[in-house]
Amino acid sequence: MRSAAIHRIAVAPSLVHAVSNRDRVTGAPHDFYRYPARFSPVFAREAIKAFTRRGETVLDPFCGGGTTLVEAISLGRRAVGMDISSLATFVARTKTTAISVHDKKEITAWIQFIDSARVCGGFSAALSKDDADYYLRNLPPNVRRFLNWSSALVMLLHRERQRRFVRMVLLGTGQWGLDCKSSVPSVSEFKAEFVRRLRIALDGFFEFITEAAENNGIPRCRLSSVRRVINRSSEDCEDEGRIPTSWLPAKLVLTSPPYPGVHVVYHRWQILGRKETPAPFWLANQRDGAGASHYLLGSRSEPELATYYARLKAIFTSTRALLNSESIVVQLVAFSDPAWQLPTYLETMRDAGFREVEANCNAHAKIAGRIWREVPGRKWYANRKGKLPASKEVMLLHRLTT
Repeated sequence: MRSAAIHRIAVAPSLVHAVSNRDRVTGAPHDFYRYPARFSPVFAREAIKAFTRRGETVLDPFCGGGTTLVEAISLGRRAVGMDISSLATFVARTKTTAISVHDKKEITAWIQFIDSARVCGGFSAALSKDDADYYLRNLPPNVRRFLNWSSALVMLLHRERQRRFVRMVLLGTGQWGLDCKSSVPSVSEFKAEFVRRLRIALDGFFEFITEAAENNGIPRCRLSSVRRVINRSSEDCEDEGRIPTSWLPAKLVLTSPPYPGVHVVYHRWQILGRKETPAPFWLANQRDGAGASHYLLGSRSEPELATYYARLKAIFTSTRALLNSESIVVQLVAFSDPAWQLPTYLETMRDAGFREVEANCNAHAKIAGRIWREVPGRKWYANRKGKLPASKEVMLLHRLTT
């Protein structure tokens, strides 16, 4: 039950509109790789503009594919992102790492080389038999051949940031051809799409980093100095030494935590039906070995989701130490059964030291005092189940308990 003494905070119409934004995500670097359960860049941008000023810090303890970080640095803010998944931090770090004019020229030459080269077995990524059996699991033979060939040729690039950029585009190409698809493109189709994406991404990304650097008043080569991407659980993050103390307290926490009880596959691609592959980690040159519950804060089948809520409390208790009374926490969350999970979620936030605040905006935009939205672009395994509660997300606003 909501308290009669609920606090309120003004929310601009532009943010209210952005919550329900259903536009397809386009443009560098957001469309390089579509991390599951991401929120709209439009929403992230409007939230950052509404609650922070230039030079202030935005924190995302579940940074996923880095939407919060990308929008924060593009608006001249400092950004801190943490995630337990090495795949997530690879994507977030690469999207926010500048490439130089020389890098662009070398990648352009590399694109021309692979465009004219023939996909063959002469080049193959170095994998042990155990790693190949694990990371290439369930990949169709023709796809395995193309991805092996491409991954091996990535090593011809001289700098790690060049290789990371190309790997990220290869990752997005693999997702395009495999994830939740009932048929698989041919080798020639994969190669053509990879080359097409590389050319578009290279120009778009260079334009993005140039503009972001200008907005921060720094050269392109120093863009990574205004963000921190940290591969770790956000539990016990109050002692995280990689966050500069001068950046704290963070003014805004903008995040979308794992949804309680909701099936989201963060760490696999699902191909040709229900087959899963951990190939994304291999393409990103990252290690994997954890099950779904590792990335979801607990098993979604556990009674009362006890582990999920215990870990959520630990994370926000730690996060609290990085904030002050002026900070605000903005979350987009979905629930498999909101009737009991939403009250439990709010109680967990209270136990972690936060009080909910209500959006002070047009009443027509709210249901029971909160702003809800339909989730666009659901995966096939969610759409098969029809109009589930998990097809709606709610924006929750919190401040520290005084």
